[in-house]
Amino acid sequence: MTKVSDFLAQLDLSADEIALKAHLPTERIRAILSGADVSLADLRAIARGLKIPIRTFAGDPSTTSDLALLFRSTVPQRSDLGVEQAAAFVNAALSIMPARSRPPDWLAGFAYERETYQEAERLAQSFRLIFTTERQDDPLLDLPQILVQLGGIILGRLETSRFEGASVIADGYAFIFVSPRFVGRMLFTLAHELGHLIAHHRERRAVVFDRATQIGGHRYRDTAEAFVDAFASVLLMPARGVALALKQIRETLNVKNPAIGDIELLYLSRFFGVSFEVAARRCEQLELLPPGGTRTFLDHMKQFGGAEKRAEALDLPKRPIVSIPRVSANLLKAAADLCDQGKISIGWITDQLGCSVNDIYVARVPSEASRGLHH
Repeated sequence: MTKVSDFLAQLDLSADEIALKAHLPTERIRAILSGADVSLADLRAIARGLKIPIRTFAGDPSTTSDLALLFRSTVPQRSDLGVEQAAAFVNAALSIMPARSRPPDWLAGFAYERETYQEAERLAQSFRLIFTTERQDDPLLDLPQILVQLGGIILGRLETSRFEGASVIADGYAFIFVSPRFVGRMLFTLAHELGHLIAHHRERRAVVFDRATQIGGHRYRDTAEAFVDAFASVLLMPARGVALALKQIRETLNVKNPAIGDIELLYLSRFFGVSFEVAARRCEQLELLPPGGTRTFLDHMKQFGGAEKRAEALDLPKRPIVSIPRVSANLLKAAADLCDQGKISIGWITDQLGCSVNDIYVARVPSEASRGLHH
């Protein structure tokens, strides 16, 4: 096995998938996986297709960035394309954005004593009080935009990864990565990773990668994960907001039964932009459902093919749009400015950040682009 074949073999990608991304014949990828020599052209095509630096395949620490080494040491079990892409993304972003000497000042304003539900609730309420003053009870469907506007936060995607989300502090910037999933899941993951930034990133360079079982579930979580889950639940579904929304929903549906049913939970989940499971667990936290009620409702939904199919069959209002970009606007704008100055190329930006040429165009001339979209 060569260093290239060894790396590729550890990814959760088939030969066909790698070939499709690299625009190479599947037979050629299979040969490389079997240990055949790799040409420089093949290597460049694979690196471009997987959106990772070509030096990733070198296997020599002297040719690998210290951030890549940090990322790999955080998840040492086996290679993960999303981890490699995230490391390359952070490296590229730090070369594009203005230098910072420390993490965002607003992060330093949050502190807690112990990882308890009460402290998680207090942190979430404080975040809302400070940054969404006039919207204490409202859904936070615009959380991605709120975070970018705070300053010092950059958003990105974890493409083709076994991890659901990640949070990173590096050289004064806070990064949050979210895997492309069901939109209700993505919003909760974003809030979960924000919780990690607030609670668990105190060093200059720190990385957290979360699997699906560590976010929003009930099992396979340690205290730290449960803590930021609680933070995310309270942030996205504040207690008074849930009560007000539930009151309106029940009045609209003319519900007389004091017990909450699946239809009310479906409405709640869509109103707050979260999954059915997250909405049900939040109601359990608020003692609006009995202990174990979430599991009962999830089992009930199986006969309909899942909560979303149940909602569609009932012709419930469509889910609101939650825009979680591949690359946040602050980074794209900085990259577009450097491109206009001739310091970097569009090809370099798309390769390093995993974005499209249209993303750069929109960042460069947002007013013209938005007018064009309406014609």
